[in-house]
Amino acid sequence: MIYLLIGIVCNALLFLILKYFDRLKVNTLQAIVVNYFVAGSLGLLLSPVAFSFSSFPSKAWAWVPPVLGSLFIGIFLLLARTAQQVSVSAASVANKMSVIIPVMLAVWLYGDSINAVKIAGIVLALGAVFFTSRKSEASSHAAASLLWLPVVVFIGSGIIDALVNYSQQRLVEKDEAALFVSCSFLFAFILGICSVIFRLAVKKEKFQAKALLGGLVLGLPNYFSLWGIVRALEDGLMESSMLYPVANMGIVVCSALGAFLLFREKLSRLNWLGIGLSLIAILLIAFADRIA
Repeated sequence: MIYLLIGIVCNALLFLILKYFDRLKVNTLQAIVVNYFVAGSLGLLLSPVAFSFSSFPSKAWAWVPPVLGSLFIGIFLLLARTAQQVSVSAASVANKMSVIIPVMLAVWLYGDSINAVKIAGIVLALGAVFFTSRKSEASSHAAASLLWLPVVVFIGSGIIDALVNYSQQRLVEKDEAALFVSCSFLFAFILGICSVIFRLAVKKEKFQAKALLGGLVLGLPNYFSLWGIVRALEDGLMESSMLYPVANMGIVVCSALGAFLLFREKLSRLNWLGIGLSLIAILLIAFADRIA
């Protein structure tokens, strides 16, 4: 349970730190790239298995970090664009509702149990994510040409969770979890630094010193956010089809409450309804086999 709590709290911290980035006018892309280097380096330091460039290609999961690294960078940029050009609500809902993809794949690929109680919990979980992410003000209608953005964010976020789950289930040895996580972050750093260099050289952007500090602050919870989920999956506390909805609901609730306490963001009645639904959903999903 402790690993799941670590994953939830650290994921929630990411949203709150990014909120501070916006307030402090930190270059988010630059900070994110620094954060990937910090998170990846931290994983190598904490890994009980020594990293070797020569042995990396022989790992069964060697193909996964380059794919995850590409998705980390790509989905983050699309998420930012969705928030800017469509709406923050659309970006948040698309990102969080993607939990349904790893849940359905876990039932199909790994034989996770499914019953009416779990289905009800999943449905409530999706509703909880929507209501908790919903802003009080009416969202503007996006142009038809931009509607592909939240769709791609939804699919990409779901693929990330599903790929992490698949790797843990079939490829990664128990003592290689930290190494697997760190390699994924380092590949994201390699791709991200290429984008930053391009912007500095071609678009004449300036590198911010505060982006370096921001990346250092963000890197710690970012590493442990993924590490905690991977270790929770390894521990077998609950099936992955149960763990991902529980984790996402916890992240939504912690993020909403954290924003309320730190930034005095007002929660609408729909937000509070979403938090209430999320608690019910967690209970239904976590205890589905006992209730049914």
